[in-house]
Amino acid sequence: MNERAPLSASSSVLVKWTQNAAIFAVCANLVSTAFANIGIAVFLLLFLAVCLSDARRQLATENFPRGFALALAVYLGWQVIGLLYTDAPMSYALTTLYSERKIVLVLPLVLIFSDAQPKRRFLKAFLATAATGLVASFALTSPMVQELSRLLPIRSVRAVTPLIAENVFRSNVTQGMVFALAAFLAFWLSLQPRPSAGTWALRALAAAFTLNIAVVTHGRSGYVVFLVLVAWAFAMWRGWRGLVAGSFAAVLVAVFAFYASPSVQQRVMQGVNEARAFATVPLETSLGKRMVLYETTLELIKQNPAFGLGTGAFKKHYSALAAEKYQGWQSDPADDPHNQYLFVTAENGLIGLASFFLLIGAMLWHCLKDGNPYGKLAAGCVLAWCATSLFSGHFRTFPEGHLIAFIVGMLMVSRSSSAPGLHG
Repeated sequence: MNERAPLSASSSVLVKWTQNAAIFAVCANLVSTAFANIGIAVFLLLFLAVCLSDARRQLATENFPRGFALALAVYLGWQVIGLLYTDAPMSYALTTLYSERKIVLVLPLVLIFSDAQPKRRFLKAFLATAATGLVASFALTSPMVQELSRLLPIRSVRAVTPLIAENVFRSNVTQGMVFALAAFLAFWLSLQPRPSAGTWALRALAAAFTLNIAVVTHGRSGYVVFLVLVAWAFAMWRGWRGLVAGSFAAVLVAVFAFYASPSVQQRVMQGVNEARAFATVPLETSLGKRMVLYETTLELIKQNPAFGLGTGAFKKHYSALAAEKYQGWQSDPADDPHNQYLFVTAENGLIGLASFFLLIGAMLWHCLKDGNPYGKLAAGCVLAWCATSLFSGHFRTFPEGHLIAFIVGMLMVSRSSSAPGLHG
């Protein structure tokens, strides 16, 4: 490990506030696009100031994930090449390319978050934000509080989604995923050395997050994240061999939740029924719409499997094919198939899909290469996002895309192979 020269007081403050701006941005991202963008802009400006000052000596250049940076360049570079053969309007194609900007944030974040202390600040702030949302979510199940919430000025922050128990955060999808992550994080923190009272408080908090996912927040993505992290917890404990036991445990949890929670059972069966009847139902449904999207997108992929339609071309070609194939709501245009992998393949072909897998692989490799517990946490989140992205584009959507970029950027690399006071 390289020795770092001591920082001046002003440089130390600059580095800390750069880190704090990023922490604010990721927590604000759960509630408000505007606040998140302000936080990201402030972080980038402060990061630039760090790079132009003596504080740049504290950047973790010796730990910079060059393999990930190369994979990111390949992934984005192929999308730039896709601009050459797309028939979409260039302004729209560039907007599509711009939507991939979130993952680029990983690069400055790994440079400024390589030490254990800012990582812990981030995890504590994230858990505190999630816990605040949890309290609000449970409180909003009360009819009286629901009525009072209509008068709260926070509605102006919430933009398009109303303040209800399922939407304390950006949406029930975001909320379910955040609560699943927070349950995992609270339990993981409870295993670290601390007073017994703190241990049981964290475990109670993890149980409360789990209860909320089961009975209040109905986002199916939250169920998927929770089950993936159950399996990953065993892998963190026993290595890759633990994945077998973890996968079995996740299946048991899923079966128990299905039969023990009427809410979970209702949501799962609703999805199954929607998927089965997608071609005949008169009204659009969530899973029914996805089935139409998947079927039609697969036909688009067959038109040019190697190179795809070109960056930004999905909306034009999908809408034309759907109008030709269907009537009613099934023929509605769409700009996203609600599947990250199908979207990448449709626009940039199998070559683009391979570049995306290369990016994910590089991300996981750098998270796991030194066995650091923070990196293992980040890897579990990446795997959870990979699973939910079978049903949504969670590496591209604003809240989930920024969230995974911040988690990976803040936790991926460390200056040493172990973090003081933490165990994998």
